[in-house]
Amino acid sequence: MSDEQEQQRSGAARKVAKGSAKVVLAPFRAVGQSGKLTKDQFVSNLKAGHFEDASNTIRENWQRAHKKGRNDQFFEIFGGPDGPDLLQWNLRRFLLKKRTALGCMAAFVAYGAVCIVAFQAFSALLGMLSAVILGCTFATEAQFRLWQLRNHRLSREEKGGFQHFWREQPIWQIVNPELGGRRDGS
Repeated sequence: MSDEQEQQRSGAARKVAKGSAKVVLAPFRAVGQSGKLTKDQFVSNLKAGHFEDASNTIRENWQRAHKKGRNDQFFEIFGGPDGPDLLQWNLRRFLLKKRTALGCMAAFVAYGAVCIVAFQAFSALLGMLSAVILGCTFATEAQFRLWQLRNHRLSREEKGGFQHFWREQPIWQIVNPELGGRRDGS
């Protein structure tokens, strides 16, 4: 091989290495630029005093929310002419959220079981456990909202808090997808 051919090969190798370095380092450069832009935005907001205004607003809202009699009553929200339609829309929305959470949970648990049986991948137990935890969390939140709407209790004064929900609602209702479809909404 001549020196000319070796120089061409080494030149091509340098070009490939240079191009590969750009491809590999491009995400890091983008992350660095995003960090710089975020820092610049934070500094400009800090200088303009936006954070101080936001913290004052949050503090005022927090103080207003804890005043006695401040909580929203059910009939204040759903008592108007559009109230029944709004109530039905919210019931459907939370029921769909609950069913989606339970369906996703069941799908991931079934997938994990198949992975364990077919591939003996016992690491799928972790996925199954996290699917159950997340699915039950989302289903509990949706069931709590359904319970509030069905019992017409949203505020502390109406005894619509989470502690009342746990005392009155059977725990198995959380995993019940309610496929029978009650028409009265209760």
